Parts: sequence; structure tokens; C-alpha cells
Amino acid sequence: MKLGQGLVLSYAIIALLVGGPIALAATSTDTGTKAEVDELQSAVKDKQNRIKELEDVISKYRQRINEQAGAQATLENQVALIENSIQEKELAIERVRGLIDIANLELQRVQLQIQNEELRLQRRKEALGGVLGELQDAQGVGLFESYVARGSLSEFFTQMEELKRLEYEMTNATLDVKEGRRILELKKEEVEAYRKDLEQDQVDLLAQQNQLEEERAAKASLLAETSAREEEFQRIMYELRQQRQEEASNAADLEMRIKDKLNQIDKALARGDVLFSWPFRVTRISAHFHDKTYPYRNLFEHPGTDLPAPVGTQVKAAAGGYVAFTRTGKQYGNYLMIVHPGGYATVYAHLSAFKVKADSYVERGDVIALSGGAAGAPGSGLSTGPHLHFELRKDGIPIDAEPYLPDL
Repeated sequence: MKLGQGLVLSYAIIALLVGGPIALAATSTDTGTKAEVDELQSAVKDKQNRIKELEDVISKYRQRINEQAGAQATLENQVALIENSIQEKELAIERVRGLIDIANLELQRVQLQIQNEELRLQRRKEALGGVLGELQDAQGVGLFESYVARGSLSEFFTQMEELKRLEYEMTNATLDVKEGRRILELKKEEVEAYRKDLEQDQVDLLAQQNQLEEERAAKASLLAETSAREEEFQRIMYELRQQRQEEASNAADLEMRIKDKLNQIDKALARGDVLFSWPFRVTRISAHFHDKTYPYRNLFEHPGTDLPAPVGTQVKAAAGGYVAFTRTGKQYGNYLMIVHPGGYATVYAHLSAFKVKADSYVERGDVIALSGGAAGAPGSGLSTGPHLHFELRKDGIPIDAEPYLPDL
């Protein structure tokens, strides 16, 4: 191949690489990838429109829930409130699933773009490699030989100018390849960000599903305890008010009568080193003190800490003290209270069995009961599923127990 022919050919290739007047013909792979990207983008828009619709409906349900929360506490209102909460949770779950679908579609779209970019870079690399080879061949020809081959000084200088132009264009092409690679790396980072978002969406979905099941169990439990009768519901409300007043008074009287014995049985509490033990090995908390997600929060604030556990789990005394009573009520089902030094008392509710009797002393860590809480089971009371309701009281008033317990 003559030097002039080689340079002209090389310049044409460089023009192709940098998007000059002669463009690379779109391959079938490019066309197919673009169609796939467009299809994914369309699917994303459809999902986004559906999520917007869901958010509008969820907003209406929340407004209805707020209205019912302020209404009179009747069985009908409470069941309707829980039912609307269930509907709101179901829509929220569908929304989260939609967000996960969008994340997956966006991930596919970005991966296709990365694939297309890699193909483009590969083609440029191959073409650039050919140009470099031709340039090396051209530079291997001496100036004298090149001049003799041309036979004309003007043709020789024209050829030299073309060579310089080729080197300039090749430098630009190299920079373009580097920029393409940089963009590719940014897109890879974008893919990783989508993956992280997707993982968080999956965590959120699981939390929504758990909450939905608790709402459903709460409704079933309430209907089971009241037998769907308004008078039974009002009896629960009355019992709750009376129970709190009576228990606060009993705990104060008991502590005064047995103060010396209490101080001996748990000297750490007596000294003021206030720290209680978990009733069993705790892996998670399903409802915190005054939890806003508590299904019965519009009837009464959640006064304790709910600890999920299989039915039959051994429940241990959080500190040494005196077993004030073991009872069965509409709200707590089977429950017991232990009075401790310093004006403290602990309550353990939704039990499947008692392992201690009233008017007895227990040491910290003694087994006092077996957990229960299966919705509708005897002794469960108003329970949303197997768990222990653990409550800490100071001078008869429920307080947040978590600051008084070891970190999980």
C-alpha cells in the first residue's frame, strides 16, 4: 500500500472514531439494545404512574384513619379503624413492591447501557489499534524515500500535513476512549447504588408485612375477646382503667410493708444501681414504649415493650422481688407483677403458664412463667401474636424500660 493511500484510509477511520462526517453504521446489536432500553424506560414510567395512584389512595385512607382515631372509642369504630389500617398497610406494601420493581428495571436499563458502552469502546479500541499500526508503518518510511516516492515537493508537504492531522485526531480519539471508560465507571457506581436502594426497599417491605400481620391479628384478637359485642368492649375499657389504679395502689402498699426484705433480695436495686435484666435472650423488639405503630394505640398508649418469642419460652425475673399477683384479664390475658426495691415493679403479660405463685419471693433470673400471646389462645388477651409484653413501672406509673436494660 502506498503511503498516501494508507494515510487517507487512516484519516477515514479516525473520522469514524470521533464522530466525523462519516458515521459508524448502527449494528443490529445497537438497535436491539436501544429498543430494550426504551422498553424498560416505558415500563418504569408505568410503574411510577401506578405508585402515584397508590400514594393518592393511601393518603385518603390515612385521612379516614385520623378521623376515626378522634371518634368515640366504640367497638365498631375500633374495628373500622383497624380495618382501614390494614387496607392502608396493604397498599403501602404494594407501593414498596412497585419501588422494588422500578429499582430492578432501572438496574436492567443501566446494565444494558453499560453493555452497549463496552461494545462501543471495544470497536473504537480495535479501530484505533489498526490506525496505530498504519501510523507506525508510515513513520517507518524515511523522509528521503517519502520525497522520492512523491516526486513533488508540494505533494510531500501535503502528505506531512496529513500525517500531523492524523496524529492530532488519534490523540483526540484516545482521549475520547478514556472519557468513555470514565462514564462507564460512573454507570457501574450507579448500578451499585441501585442495588443498595433495592436492599433497603426489601427491608422496608418485610417491616410492612410484619406490621400488616400484627394489624390483622389485632383485629381478630379484639373480636375474639369481645365476641363482637359492644358491652364486652366497654367492659375491657373499664377493666383497664380500674386495673391500673388498683395495681398502682397495691404495689405502693406492698413495697412499704416488705421494704426491708426487698432491699435484701436485690441489693443492687436497693443501692440505686438501677439496671434490670432482659426476661430472656432478646433478638428484636416488635413494639416499643408508646409505639406509634401499636394497633390499639387509639384505645390506650402502649405501656411496655413487646418481645417476640415462641410460645412456651421461659420468662425470667428481670430483678429480685416479691410476686404481687398472678392474674387473668381481658387486655393482658395471663399476667403477673413483681415488686422491686426503689419503687419499681415489672409486669409480664400474655403468658401461657405461671411458674410462680403470688406472695412469694424470686431472685433475679428465676423462671417465673412461660410466654404465650398466640392470637385467640387462652390467656393471650389482646395480643397480636406470640410475644411477651414486658412493662416497667415506677411508683405505679409505666415508664420506658429500655434505658434500664442492657443494650441488645
